[in-house]
Amino acid sequence: MAEKEKRERKVTPLGEARWSYLITPKPPFIDPKTGKAKGEAKFMIDVVFDPKDPLWNTWAKNLSEAVKKVGSQSPLKKEYDANDEPTGRYYVTFKTSDKFKPNVFDKHGRTMTDVKIGNGSKVKVSYLENEYEAFGGGINLYLNAVQVLELVEFGSYTADSYGFETIPEEDEFPAELGEAF
Repeated sequence: MAEKEKRERKVTPLGEARWSYLITPKPPFIDPKTGKAKGEAKFMIDVVFDPKDPLWNTWAKNLSEAVKKVGSQSPLKKEYDANDEPTGRYYVTFKTSDKFKPNVFDKHGRTMTDVKIGNGSKVKVSYLENEYEAFGGGINLYLNAVQVLELVEFGSYTADSYGFETIPEEDEFPAELGEAF
């Protein structure tokens, strides 16, 4: 791959944010036995894609072909549910050093600062592909910026989102609940 191609910025199709660390970097793992850090702090985001999306299929096919040219380690990973069953979807992790904080933009192109992007937000990611030879070779994806097209702010959960039924305030003591209230 020519040097110019290695440095070409690319943008993903629309995906769903998971585990984003865009305001502060994810700290390194601390070995509980030694108390020492393993690895480095990183800005990162996982993005889950639906294979039913034709844009994603084209993007994933192009990425897979690029990986085959340099090795076997693909950034495309299968998503599994809480029971370790495949969901049929895929995710990709984009990350960069804690020295290069990624920009975050809203759907209008305005900079977003200090907004915690929660799981389920609809995003696109600007990234650079990086080829490597170690561990059988492959491609990793350096995070440049994120565009948030639909925000689910981290921590903005409601009682309904946890599955609780809520009672409107004007129905202070609904009959079906009896006199427990």
